Amino acid sequence: MADGSWVRASEQPFVRRASDWVRQVEATYAPYLTDFLTPRERYLAESVARAAGLHVEAHGGFPEAERVRLLILPEPWPVRADDFEIQALQVVAQGGAFAHGDLLGSLLGLGLKRASLGDLALVSPAEAYVFVERPLTRYLMDSLSRVGRVPVRVREVAEVQHLPPPAYEPRDISVMSLRMDAIVAQACRLSRKDAQTLVASGRVELNHQEAEADAEVRPGDVLSVRGFGRVRVIETVGQSKRGRWIVRVGVLRSRPSSG
Repeated sequence: MADGSWVRASEQPFVRRASDWVRQVEATYAPYLTDFLTPRERYLAESVARAAGLHVEAHGGFPEAERVRLLILPEPWPVRADDFEIQALQVVAQGGAFAHGDLLGSLLGLGLKRASLGDLALVSPAEAYVFVERPLTRYLMDSLSRVGRVPVRVREVAEVQHLPPPAYEPRDISVMSLRMDAIVAQACRLSRKDAQTLVASGRVELNHQEAEADAEVRPGDVLSVRGFGRVRVIETVGQSKRGRWIVRVGVLRSRPSSG
């Protein structure tokens, strides 16, 4: 880890930010609360903080949240859910239905940063829970009246229980290299050529950004494959005797498989 080879060039600015957070905690001996982080950002920030001997706690508003806020602490001490300053909002359609993309688009259309929003959890086509940084609560309740063309009602929720987690299917795959197209091919059960075509056409995103087919995946990465779903890279288990990489992933289909 010391040589920085675990970090992509595109991730260096984020790692520098995480290093600034660490220095602030060390200088003030006070905790630092981050925005909502993606799984890969969480991995990077935790790695930087723990390498400096600091303690990290994470919370996203409910136990299975993918996007979380981190509390970077100078040493271990008890924390409460309230310390993460996350508010859950229930969004209910008043006639009609909406999808995840509709909800995200409407929230970003209000001028919000994606990092200020945690998971958007749909429990039905007419109901969702949105996790936000607490200072945004009043603005969202006053401003979010429609999701797409569907009128909605928004209310604060004190606590969210029994929210279904994303139904990732755990799977160990075997690949010759850790290239993104190789992971997509095996995880989505496609040919390497079809996977490369998907990437070349811009239908695959790495951590919510376009990437080249030969980009190398790392633990915490999320691959979004349009028309298929998402692949979360959990860990690299090791190499087989034939030199193939064994990678543990989670596969989340956007729609049930017909086969």
